[in-house]
Amino acid sequence: MIELLAAMTVMLVGVMSLFALFQAGIIQVRRASTITTAAALADAEMEKFRAIKYETIGLDDAQVAATETTYKSDAAYRADTAPATTIVSALDSVATQITVASASGFPAAAPFLIQIDSERLLVESGAGTTTWTVLRGADATVPAAHSASAVVIQRQRAHLAACGTAPCTTIVPSRNVTGADGDIYRVDTYITWQQVANAGGAATGRLLKLVTLVVRENEAPYREWARISSAFDESTGK
Repeated sequence: MIELLAAMTVMLVGVMSLFALFQAGIIQVRRASTITTAAALADAEMEKFRAIKYETIGLDDAQVAATETTYKSDAAYRADTAPATTIVSALDSVATQITVASASGFPAAAPFLIQIDSERLLVESGAGTTTWTVLRGADATVPAAHSASAVVIQRQRAHLAACGTAPCTTIVPSRNVTGADGDIYRVDTYITWQQVANAGGAATGRLLKLVTLVVRENEAPYREWARISSAFDESTGK
């Protein structure tokens, strides 16, 4: 009887080990399936960007501001509050040269976008110094006069008003999408400005729109399943 009990105990341990192995295998298969579905979903969402015009790639600032912590805590998110400085003297609506109190934190190479009050300007030269040559009314804003000490911030997000009057966007920062497996996934979209870089990684010229898509679980803690990024160039339309 003792030998029988010992044998049954050994057999039970073996069966339980096999059960745990199969259970772990099932979990890994399910995880792999979820990752594959999320990656396919990210690719499909990115293809939608490749199918639209460059001018319609962007996110509405108000909608981005209304997103919650999960969206804003991602590394791809840009708050557009820093770097910041101020203009030294008043600026009328036609001036193309501005002097700032400090260039600390701003890109060392042009071009890059800045915002003064509600106007966005493109810095075309002077990066790395405190005197910049700018293109007024960039990014579809209207040139305006600005008082001395007005705050200057670097624009890192690609803003485009939600659809109403063209050019506009129908893209939203975060939405739910059903995957091929029938599950619902959360797709977070980030669209930021990025300078063209050479082989050495140094910024060399025009600005690109960098689209980053993050596919997450639809419920807290919103585990990330897939991430994909692609740059779009106005000069090539790709």
